[in-house]
This record gives sequence, C-alpha cells and structure tokens, in this order.
Amino acid sequence: MEIINIENLNFGYGERQILNNLSLSIDKKKLVGILGPNGCGKSTLLKNILGYLHSSSGTIKIANKNSNEYSQKEKSKLISLVPQKSQLMSAMSVEEFVLMGRLPHLENSWKGYSREDRKLAEKALNSLDLERFKKRTATTLSGGEFQRVLLARAITQDTDIILLDEPTSALDLNHAIELMEKVKEIVKKEGKTAVAVLHDLNLASLFCDELIMLKNGKLFCKGTPKEVLTKENLKEVYNLNCDIFYGENDFPYIIPKIK
Repeated sequence: MEIINIENLNFGYGERQILNNLSLSIDKKKLVGILGPNGCGKSTLLKNILGYLHSSSGTIKIANKNSNEYSQKEKSKLISLVPQKSQLMSAMSVEEFVLMGRLPHLENSWKGYSREDRKLAEKALNSLDLERFKKRTATTLSGGEFQRVLLARAITQDTDIILLDEPTSALDLNHAIELMEKVKEIVKKEGKTAVAVLHDLNLASLFCDELIMLKNGKLFCKGTPKEVLTKENLKEVYNLNCDIFYGENDFPYIIPKIK
C-alpha cells in the first residue's frame, strides 16, 4: 500500500526545469532508494515532499491526503529528515540537538520536554552508539559522528516516514554500512518507510527493497535492485560501462570498467 503518491510534478529554479512531469509512488514499510546522476532532481524531490519547495504544478499525496492540506506541524509529525548537513547552534549539546526531534510533539513551547521525550532521545542515542557523546557540543563531532546524530534526531521525531538526503556521503564504508543497517532495522522492526537519496549504487543494492532511478527530472525506472541495476540502465542513465555480479543473496554488485 502506497504512502506517498506523486503525479505530474514540475519544479524549476527560474528558467531551469529540474522535475519534469514526474510521477511515482512509494509503498509503506519499505526502504526505497532514489538514484540518478548529479542534477537529475533527487534532493529537489525530497524538498518538494517536505514542503520546503513548492512545485509549479502537479500533486503530492502523503497518507492519502494532499500535501498542502497539512500544516507544517502536522507534516513534521509524519515526516522527518536526515539532511546532508545541518546548521547548528554552537553551544548545543548532542543530547539537546537530538531532543529537537520532539519539538513537533510539544503541547506548547513553555511546557518543555516530557520524561517520555527524554526517554525516546536516550533510546535513539543508545541505538546509534552515541551515548558517550551526549554532553559534547555537537560542533566538535566528526562528520560521520554528526551524521549519526542527525539520524538519532529523526528516530526521536518518531515519524512514519524518514527521508534521508545522501546520508552516507560523509561516512567511511564501515560507518556507511552501520548507518544503512540501522535504517533497515527501523523499517523492518518498526514498520517505518524510509526514502534515501543515494550515490553508492552497491549500498543501494545491498539495503534497499526498491529503487527509483531518475533521469532529467523524470522517472526512468523503478523496481527491485536486480530489476533496476542492469548494464543497460546504468549506461543509459549514468553513461557507465560496468560488469555486474550477483552475491549469495542475489544482490547485484557493480564493478565499473576503467576507460
């Protein structure tokens, strides 16, 4: 059953058109990867779903309701974001930053965080091995550590949908795998939907239930990793010549050919 449905979405910056009559759907309780070359509209798509950007035409439905019918607070209870980076208040601790995920759920700003809010933040910190950093100033963390803090904040927000914009771009391979394993665990154990913009095709193959490949702001193809990650598709979309091998779980592994 779909949780996000997009029909004939158009968006551009001035005369530069980014999304072109884009139509696609995303099913509940899946980890979905958004793929495509630089400039094809991946991050722009996420920002339109969030409402940070507004399309010139087309519709976005979230949980069977038109996106623009939600208030920002209602949408923040439904969708969380793990961005590539975030602007920080310099004096904010990791614990305080993660607790910001509870802001959409506060009855009012005067009441402050409840015991339950703090328990959710503590659980998220522990699950991502961040407990030892909770009193640290967030700006003192490495890029990889801070990326896990961003995921902890999204987990604490406790939304049905988590959007991730290149979540592994600042991580070494080991930490990238750990982060994607955590996202996959959240999807499977808690019934969340995760949509991740990814550049690493092999990570996408290994962890995603479904892949959506964009080209020039349009849907090029959609399906399982095995259906999407073919030599023909990668040549057409990325102009990439490659060999593809299949591991023991039948996941495709892509080996680029050096020119």
